[in-house]
Amino acid sequence: MKTRDIISSVLFFLVSFCSLIFAEQREYFIINSFDEESEIPRSLGSQYYDAVVKHRMIYDLTFDEWFNGPHALASLCGARTLVESNGIIPAVSYIGNFASNPVGGISRGASNTSSVNLGLGIDLKELTDIDSLNGWTIGNTWVWRFGESLTKRRIGNAFNVQQNYGSQTIQLQSIFASYNKDILADWHWTFKFGRFAAADNFMTKPIYWLYQNNAFDGNPVGVFKQTRFSAYPGSTWAVFTQLTYKDGQYAKAGVYKINTAKQDASHGLDFDFRGDGVNANFEFGWNINHDASGKSPANISAGIVAQWYDAPHIDNPMKVSNFNCSIYLQADYMIYNMGHLKNDEPYYIVRDSDKWRDLRGIILWGAIQYDPYDYLADMPIFINGGLLFNAPFKSRADDVLCFGVAYGRFSDKYSDHRKDSYETVFEVNYKFQINRFSFIQPNIQYILNPNGGGISDALVIGMQFGINL
Repeated sequence: MKTRDIISSVLFFLVSFCSLIFAEQREYFIINSFDEESEIPRSLGSQYYDAVVKHRMIYDLTFDEWFNGPHALASLCGARTLVESNGIIPAVSYIGNFASNPVGGISRGASNTSSVNLGLGIDLKELTDIDSLNGWTIGNTWVWRFGESLTKRRIGNAFNVQQNYGSQTIQLQSIFASYNKDILADWHWTFKFGRFAAADNFMTKPIYWLYQNNAFDGNPVGVFKQTRFSAYPGSTWAVFTQLTYKDGQYAKAGVYKINTAKQDASHGLDFDFRGDGVNANFEFGWNINHDASGKSPANISAGIVAQWYDAPHIDNPMKVSNFNCSIYLQADYMIYNMGHLKNDEPYYIVRDSDKWRDLRGIILWGAIQYDPYDYLADMPIFINGGLLFNAPFKSRADDVLCFGVAYGRFSDKYSDHRKDSYETVFEVNYKFQINRFSFIQPNIQYILNPNGGGISDALVIGMQFGINL
């Protein structure tokens, strides 16, 4: 063998040996310092970006650091960091709803409705360092809504195709004190009083927030077609309590003043205790597997909305009854569980207390609301439900594909075309989570038999979008 061949062989052996060593070192470091799926260093996960945003001004951030942070306005020039370190948590967000009806309705058109939410939560123990205030918090929210409703101006149907339309003004949505405490080892107690809405506490789930049509979003809309149920962005004097067992069973009750029309139009600043009546709500339910076990989560709950006020009769508005009620049942279950998906990628939403929401899979849900006094209710029967595919793509853990259908039957006490008629709405949407603080959600809605008939069925093309500031 020639000397040159010997040297080449030795060099090849050394290069191969060194490559093997470095390959083993890289594998070693991947196991201990890198995320197995994203292959980014764990030190550059969400906690890393949170810390960067917290300690630096927005103009000192790179695009990557800003984009992967938790808020679009970062630390608000240090103000967010300052108040949060003293137990004051600000929450500022914007939601927009664009909708257009190229087919059907009264006339064709398009509109965008907007809602700006400014919230504040104050941990009194952390703020004051007074031990006796442990568990006490103060909540305060203001809402600014603007824009014109496509349902009201162009379609004429009953179920608003833009969920953030209503009370188009600036108003105080809530101001209250709450107390939370673990009691008797296995129970948790919540008590809340001040000014807030009944819909803040009853018939509301994260599932419902994933739609643009108001028949689904926030609360199943039937209760508002049956009773005078207070809802965001409105508020009223109220007291609420809930008792929750460690395995998820719960019971809750609340009493709410029914505002006059004048009070509802006063930007939430009319604090008069007098009103049109009283609303009392009761709900019993079970949150099943709402933990980090990875088992299919579910909920089943039932309740009643009872109200004492002068409710006018549909067939004779001069006649009133002083009691009305609605009973409801709601349930959901992950029928196809594909397991946990998330690690600590910076572009995923971090959920610590409710990791069950990060499970990948298909959820079946539904709700029914019934008012036995059909002469008092616009829609005595309302049913809605649907399917959600959480994380339809493995690489998109915070995306959701949604389908929903809602049906409301009008009272047979009407004397016009609505008598024994109905309206049905279908919605399909895809929520694309851009990063932790922004999303876009294109959707298609179809309105069948708008307002009980007399209006042609409408196709609606929409887009919901939002940003946490």
